[in-house]
Amino acid sequence: MILFSQFSILLSRACRTKWFLFTSPFPLLICFSLTVGCYQDSPLPDRQTAVDLLITLLDDRDTFVRRNAAEALGKIGDLKSKPFLLAKLDDSESAVREAAVRSLGWLSDLDSETRFKLTMLLQDADPSVQRAAAQALSRF
Repeated sequence: MILFSQFSILLSRACRTKWFLFTSPFPLLICFSLTVGCYQDSPLPDRQTAVDLLITLLDDRDTFVRRNAAEALGKIGDLKSKPFLLAKLDDSESAVREAAVRSLGWLSDLDSETRFKLTMLLQDADPSVQRAAAQALSRF
């Protein structure tokens, strides 16, 4: 308690000058201590909650959001996302189609329907989608 009162007296004296903010380390220490004092670990997200959120983001109007959601679902590798990724193979944006193809390739199980759809994408208008489909099919 004594240390705190001495600190507050020193701080009040030092704040009377203009140059205190530029020459003293006290403002930096105060900001640091306030920041560290507010630090708190965030809880780990539930995997199922994350997958459900990403599945809803597959229908976002922004192309980059849909693409990133498709990539994230593939990296998570949850088979629940497979029908939603298959639906994104018909997306109007080639970046979303490519991400969906890559994600389907990362999933562990490719049935005959998925292989057929990926084979059809070998004739896609966008070469990046064609390459992604060829890579996905070569994994299995």
